[in-house]
Formats: sequence, structure tokens, C-alpha cells
Amino acid sequence: MDIQVILNAVPEIFTQLLAFLIVLWILRKFAFKPILGIIDQRRKVIEDSFSDIDRKKQDLENLEKDYRKKLENIEQEARGKIQEASNIGLSLARDIQEKARLESQKLIEHAQSEIDQDLTQARLKIRDEVVELSSLMTEKIIRQKLNETEHKKLVEQFIKEMEKVG
Repeated sequence: MDIQVILNAVPEIFTQLLAFLIVLWILRKFAFKPILGIIDQRRKVIEDSFSDIDRKKQDLENLEKDYRKKLENIEQEARGKIQEASNIGLSLARDIQEKARLESQKLIEHAQSEIDQDLTQARLKIRDEVVELSSLMTEKIIRQKLNETEHKKLVEQFIKEMEKVG
């Protein structure tokens, strides 16, 4: 009975197999190529997207490296400019100190020359006063009779007057 069932099922199996092959041939002829083409296109789009993503990722990494290098260069330039400004500041400070020293030296020399002039004028004035006092003393001596006590008195008076002037 098992064989009988199998023999009765053979035409049905054959029909189903023939229908399957016809459907397979039709699908292969009309559907598989467009479907496989769509799948291939989609796969290509996906692969292109992945390669584009990888390329962009690589570009971003390169860009990041460039920016890091630029930042390092900027930091080095900033340090250099700060050092340069510091050197300029030190140079200006030295120049200012030198100018101040020269000006103070000129002021000292000017003050010294004024002091020398004032001393010279004071000496001339003292000399003129001594000459005048001497003349007055001489005049007094000539007008008076000179005796020893009066002479001592005049000398002491002259010394006192000189002390007042000095």
C-alpha cells in the first residue's frame, strides 16, 4: 500500500515539480534579474556609503591632525611672541633706566656748576666785603690817633665783623 500511494502521488509530484520549474524559470527570466539587480545596486550603494564614510572619517582624522599641528604651531608662535614682547619690555626698561641715569647725571652736573658759580660769586662778594671792611678800618685808623689799646679794640671789632660775614 505504501507503494500504491507513492505511485498514485507520482503524477501529482511530477505536476508540482513541473509547475515549480516553470515558476522558477519565469522568476529567473523575469524576476530574479531585476531583483538581483536591485539587490546589487543596493549593495553597491551601501558599499559606496561605507567607503564614503571611511574616506570622510580618514579626512576628519587628517583634519584633526592638521588642527592639532596648527594649534601646536600657534602655541609656539604665542610663546615666541610673548618672549619677544618680554625682551622688548626689558630693552625698553634698560633704555628708560639709561635715559634716567643720563638725565640725573646731567642734573647733577648742572647743580654742581650752579654750586660752583654760587661759590665763586660768594667768594667775590666776601672779597669785596673784606676789601670794603679793610678800607673802612684803614679810614678809621687814619682818623683816630692810634694807640695800642685802640688798635687792639679795632682788630677785635674787625674780627667780630668778619665772623658775622662768615
